[in-house]
Amino acid sequence: MRKVSVTLNGKTIQVEELRRRANQAWRERLEAEFQEIAGVLEGAGNIELTDGAQIAGLVRTMAGKVIGSVDIIAGLLGEYAPELAAELDEAYDSEVLDAFTAVLGLAYPFGGLWAALRKIGSAAPPIAPS
Repeated sequence: MRKVSVTLNGKTIQVEELRRRANQAWRERLEAEFQEIAGVLEGAGNIELTDGAQIAGLVRTMAGKVIGSVDIIAGLLGEYAPELAAELDEAYDSEVLDAFTAVLGLAYPFGGLWAALRKIGSAAPPIAPS
């Protein structure tokens, strides 16, 4: 089990990696947020550019997601690590985003794998052009 230290509201808190099933459920919740944005963007191709109401609807939907993105991220962070919930309301947005990045490393623990693959790749002899 891995842990990361995050700082919220000036306090350093340890967050533990979730077990596989819980991590999977959280990743699905994260994906749902991105799927909603992707769906809006996919539908944007069907908007008639001369229809102000359609354009306004697209802008309203996307603006809501972008403007509320830190709040969405804070909610996802609190779901992954409930021990952070008490500090999220008083934390700075920059702390929330840094903590979320750290938690993503727990939810998607590929860092060590990529480092190992780079090491193997750099140790391999170069391939001669044919």
